[in-house]
Amino acid sequence: MREILLLTYRSIILFAVSLILVRFMGKRTIAQLSPFDLIVIIIMGSAIAIPLEDGKIKLIYGIVPVVVMSALNYGLSVIITKNRKIENFLQGTSTVLVRDGEVIIRNMKKERITMADLLILLREKNIANINEIEEATIEPNGKLSIIKKKEMQSVTPKDLGIWSNQGIFPTLIVDRGEVVQNNFDKVGVGIDQVLTELNKKGIKDLSEIKSAWIDEEGNMSIDRMSEDTGTYENTKH
Repeated sequence: MREILLLTYRSIILFAVSLILVRFMGKRTIAQLSPFDLIVIIIMGSAIAIPLEDGKIKLIYGIVPVVVMSALNYGLSVIITKNRKIENFLQGTSTVLVRDGEVIIRNMKKERITMADLLILLREKNIANINEIEEATIEPNGKLSIIKKKEMQSVTPKDLGIWSNQGIFPTLIVDRGEVVQNNFDKVGVGIDQVLTELNKKGIKDLSEIKSAWIDEEGNMSIDRMSEDTGTYENTKH
């Protein structure tokens, strides 16, 4: 009976510590596992199991590795918000699998996705024919984002005059003060156009911007660093 109570006590303590640390690491760990997140969770599970399996091992030997891994995870999450290259290295980047109805075989091989896998993903998106697709992209979280060809869309995107996103889902054009060059071609926007709009809003340098993106209606949204508070404010074109 004493051993059962001791095991129950240890389980409750380890569960409480793990729950607090997982919440501390943020919702990203729960909703979207990166390779590093997965490693952290595996090691945490193994560390917790050791003192539960052997009552002679002190509880602290299970808690310390969990705390250390959580701290590492939190530290890296802070770093990747400030450095795009490190973020891409740890979490990966988006890869286009289909463009203008044609499968890009080299990208399929790169992501180790078979044709059968792709067809399953398309069926989940209610796509019956690859020819319906303007662009299909596999995201770092493993989800497939799809843009249908204009003639296949049930609603025509609204053209607002200066630019239109042509049915593209929200597209990042500035990230942490750096231009995301590849995305400008997708939305049909020139860098000069963006700089002109930024100047109208009193933004003289891209380093003042956390991020800027264009939505499916052609609106440009900006997250700008506030000099006084250090927080970000949102504005729309």
